[in-house]
Amino acid sequence: MKKVYAAGILSLLFCAVGTLINYLYYRENNHLLLCFRTYGGEITIEHGFALRAVHIYGMTPDAVTTHSLRFSPIGMLATLLVSFGILLLILTLAGRLLKK
Repeated sequence: MKKVYAAGILSLLFCAVGTLINYLYYRENNHLLLCFRTYGGEITIEHGFALRAVHIYGMTPDAVTTHSLRFSPIGMLATLLVSFGILLLILTLAGRLLKK
């Protein structure tokens, strides 16, 4: 049970630090640093930790390029679950290897 709590706390910290890094980087550069990008025509969507950035690029001279940043609860949940699973596996394997 200790491993489950440890993995949960570490995954929360991992997600919080990743979200903070992405937020601070977005404030400086209008892009996320740690993310998956999806490209399509005049739009780019970046998913990273608990944030989603959408960039819509103007394709005509009078069009405006926009950038928006939103909190993504599904992205946060996915990051938490994946990091929890990986950390729990690492802690379980480390515990078994150290017992031998």
